[in-house]
Amino acid sequence: MRSLGRITLGMALIVTLLCSCLQKSSVFNEQATPHHFQELRQASTLMETHPEQALQLLEECAATSDPVGWNEVERHEYRVLKAEAQYKTGRIGVSSEPLNATVVFFDSLVQCFPKDGTLRYLLAKSYYYRGTQYTADRQDVDAADYFVAALETAWTGPNAKDAEQTRFKGLCHYRLGEILYNYNIQTSALQAFDSARYYFTQVNDTMGIAACIRSAGEVYLANKGYECALGRFKEANRLWNFGDAWYDHAIGGLFFERQQMDSAAIYLGRSFETGGPYTRIDAAAKLAEIWRERGDAEKENYYTLFYVQNSIREANRSFDKMEIEFIYDGIKNAAVPPAPHSTLTPHVLVIAALVLAVIALMAFIIIRNRHRIFHIEQQLSDIEQSHRKETEGKDQQLQSIAQELDATKQQLERRQQAPSIDFDSALDRYLNAPVTLKILKSVKGKDIMTKSVGLYPKLKLSEMDFIEVVRAANSSFPDFSSHLLKDFGELSTGDVRHCCLGLMGLNDAEIAVLEGITYSGANRRTKRILSIMDNGSGLEETVLLYLKNLYK
Repeated sequence: MRSLGRITLGMALIVTLLCSCLQKSSVFNEQATPHHFQELRQASTLMETHPEQALQLLEECAATSDPVGWNEVERHEYRVLKAEAQYKTGRIGVSSEPLNATVVFFDSLVQCFPKDGTLRYLLAKSYYYRGTQYTADRQDVDAADYFVAALETAWTGPNAKDAEQTRFKGLCHYRLGEILYNYNIQTSALQAFDSARYYFTQVNDTMGIAACIRSAGEVYLANKGYECALGRFKEANRLWNFGDAWYDHAIGGLFFERQQMDSAAIYLGRSFETGGPYTRIDAAAKLAEIWRERGDAEKENYYTLFYVQNSIREANRSFDKMEIEFIYDGIKNAAVPPAPHSTLTPHVLVIAALVLAVIALMAFIIIRNRHRIFHIEQQLSDIEQSHRKETEGKDQQLQSIAQELDATKQQLERRQQAPSIDFDSALDRYLNAPVTLKILKSVKGKDIMTKSVGLYPKLKLSEMDFIEVVRAANSSFPDFSSHLLKDFGELSTGDVRHCCLGLMGLNDAEIAVLEGITYSGANRRTKRILSIMDNGSGLEETVLLYLKNLYK
């Protein structure tokens, strides 16, 4: 309730600020933030080179004045700057003050001042540092969602070529790459690291470039590309000295492949102690095999147990993995790849020379027999044009029609397998199921709007609640989830439970708080489902039409 009161007060103060700042090009001026404008600007200036001093200045500013007297612009800018200073000094964590209300506040201001580049960049940093707080709390799905929001906000803002903002985009891609790597989504992780490297290159950030190359090496390690990984680690070390510990697993893997088990055991043992999550799993599997061959049952059981336990852990994170994959899919096509390298080889050059020689010979023949060849070409051209007019588009049309008929036939066959039920009674049973009534009661009477979804964290449903929701849908409409996934192969299990919530008549804002994601994330998922199902204008209408056609 206290947070709600602060947000309400903040919204009221925004109106006051709009009246006084409407003619200003920026919200962040001495008139809008009269109490601590100079201190906040000084802390922002110190942030890049002396973050410890910046954090000390911010803490002194809060200690020597009454924060109650600050206006909301100052209060929220102070929170972002403090989070940034904590991040750069390695102190950000679960004990840091959450930035949810700050994100809502600056997002509202951006709607009023869309051309204020400073404000938009501050909103992007609010998203980013809230994401780092989620990372520290091991809430990786929420962290990924906030890193994507930070990237999208910084991407579209003014001053897009500013060096600081360019490096910021690189940081967002790098943090997404870390999350993707930790969930074994290796192809996307490699793309994220490559995109981060592109931005770090724009601002000549040598350490950032080296970190991206080193992280790409870890991705290759996870896929058992030991030689590629070793090459990346050496390249990274040439730019920035990270030490030789990164080489251990790559060298150990190469020794293992060459059946040099004594050397492999040494390097893999080091890797198991200090490596990343997937290098440790791979090292455990190889060490278990080495010690089995040597007859040491105790060590074999130890490494085998570690391998099995971590494999089970990966299976238990499958739902989070799908969520993170879905979140990253929304931006991966916008990620900027590094410039392609030349692929010309001596063999290619030889072939090109031969082709040129053949072309020259043909040109010589054509010149000598110009009139005859022209006559033949003209006849061939007339025949080809006539044939093209007769057959143009027919093959593609026939193929398209065949695919549509095949898809329609498969859907009809599946729908014929669905039992005929009393649709109204089934819908009534679902809407009156205990879990449905519980969910509807939890959101009833709450004014959940687009900009206030972050105010209701306690409404987030547990995994067991989602299981009960899908069970209720399947109980009312037999095998509903199975039919939905078969008819629309692009949908995921997360999309199924999203549809179940939509069938209750809930809007995107309400679904967002129940799923524990941002409104934009819920809205993107709804639009994606509507695009795939292509039936109806809203989520509830689309699911109802599908069910009526399925169980008629």
